[in-house]
Amino acid sequence: MDDGGFVSSESGWSPNPEFFAKRKYVKTKWGWFPVEDAFGGAGKPAIGGEWSLVDLDGNLVTNKQFEGKWTLLYFGFARCPDICPSEMVKVGKVMDTLAKEHPELAKNLQPIFVSVDPARDSLKALKEYGKDFHPSYVFLTGSPEQVQLMAKKYRVYVSKADETEDGDYLVDHSIVIYFHDDTGDLADCFTQSMRPSDVVEKIVERMTFVPSF
Repeated sequence: MDDGGFVSSESGWSPNPEFFAKRKYVKTKWGWFPVEDAFGGAGKPAIGGEWSLVDLDGNLVTNKQFEGKWTLLYFGFARCPDICPSEMVKVGKVMDTLAKEHPELAKNLQPIFVSVDPARDSLKALKEYGKDFHPSYVFLTGSPEQVQLMAKKYRVYVSKADETEDGDYLVDHSIVIYFHDDTGDLADCFTQSMRPSDVVEKIVERMTFVPSF
């Protein structure tokens, strides 16, 4: 709890629960201190949560099934002409680099692709799409309602652009790779401007991090 400004609980505190998750605290011989993470003093953004989707075999998949693994989560769509393929290739390079330089970390890291275009990204379409990318990827889709709910929890911007004369269209969406720890908590976020080497550096830093107290 917060007694006159002094935190005395592991449950933590948030300056604005709508936008920031509770900052976790740990008790040390010097008192209660915030658990160190990649997000600074205010704590991590209040994004993420429980979700359920469908894998390429038509099986129901939830966030709980990835507990025990670190994950790289990306939202995109199979007909994206450039940005999605570029980001997914980047993740593939990250996985290959980790497998070569930090094999134990690579074994505990799972990349996940979530379609924001469930109307066109059928299981068959995603299976074909997945052949072009790193074999460790897990591809997920779901009903429009399932996808919308998950996108909302991650504050992912998704907007269907105007259709062309032949009925084709693009989907505008946030370009972020969400990095989760092995408990499912958000550990970091990687933007489009980051190079594979930048992402590898951050992943190694977080996966090998040992608190100073």
